[in-house]
Amino acid sequence: MSSDINLLLEKATSPLLLDIDWDTTLHIVDLIRQGDVNPKAAVQSLVSRLKDSNPNVVLLALEVFESVVKNCGQSVHEQVACWAVMEQIHDVLRINPSVDVRKKILLLLSTWVYAFRNEPKYRAVQDTINIMKAEGYQLPTFNESDAMFTAYRAPDWADGECCHGCRTQFTMLKRKHHCRACGQVFCGDCSSKSSTIPKFGIERGASV
Repeated sequence: MSSDINLLLEKATSPLLLDIDWDTTLHIVDLIRQGDVNPKAAVQSLVSRLKDSNPNVVLLALEVFESVVKNCGQSVHEQVACWAVMEQIHDVLRINPSVDVRKKILLLLSTWVYAFRNEPKYRAVQDTINIMKAEGYQLPTFNESDAMFTAYRAPDWADGECCHGCRTQFTMLKRKHHCRACGQVFCGDCSSKSSTIPKFGIERGASV
């Protein structure tokens, strides 16, 4: 499945895009949450996209990175908050000439530090921030709500043979749809409404 994640990342970070591709981004999140993609492979693929020479590609990759960290829980956090990944992100910050890229990296790291402040095993993020401060980087201000994804981790997906709303049995034609807000399964009719879920980094309509 590593080839699949790379293809999806190429689509989600295409230099032709003017804004984040939420459909592909959420597909990537879903694959990681379902266990179809190894978290370590996903994080390494994301880090690789950060090294692209096109600043638009890097900015889009950072948006995908943000959604993955907010939605995929501890398995991803453990891969992100390690020295190997932090050093690579630090290198991108130092060598990328784009001001917007540098601002986005600093903003993400600031929110991650706050989110992981009570987790000693994620100390590499705080240590990296300390190094950046010593190098003269100024950390941006951020909304604390953007860093509450540890407490507000997206719910685990439930399973069932019938719709949680109307109790209709699922079949080959009546497929399951998971609600990203509560994790329950619904039929297409009951999941036709959508809403943004900012605390999970979902800024376009997600089935609720």
